[in-house]
Amino acid sequence: MKILIVDDDEFTLQTIAHVLKKDKHTVLTANDGISALDLIEKENIDLLISDVLMPYMSGHGLLSLTKQFYSNTIPVILISSLNKADAILSKLKLDLGEYDFLEKPLNFDELLIKVNHLEKK
Repeated sequence: MKILIVDDDEFTLQTIAHVLKKDKHTVLTANDGISALDLIEKENIDLLISDVLMPYMSGHGLLSLTKQFYSNTIPVILISSLNKADAILSKLKLDLGEYDFLEKPLNFDELLIKVNHLEKK
């Protein structure tokens, strides 16, 4: 599965990438939504994992543009600290429909379960 991870926190980004590579996935990374859109345009992405709160373009902006151009064909797992993002997540649910969510700090077993479930669809 080709997975794009988007997070402005380099440690989180590299840790998730390492876990997914060990599970035999192809991983691309971006530090912001603008770079992520460039990769989505160039690559055939099977799954998008994105932080919600990022500079330049939020997870909300990234999901909105991804939905607009790719008609919800790319499954999405959002990651964030709930205490920072409750209002944003509620708005995303209303604006963008269904997506999956994991709270930081991440439980990597739970992440792998979600990723492998999506791979089987």
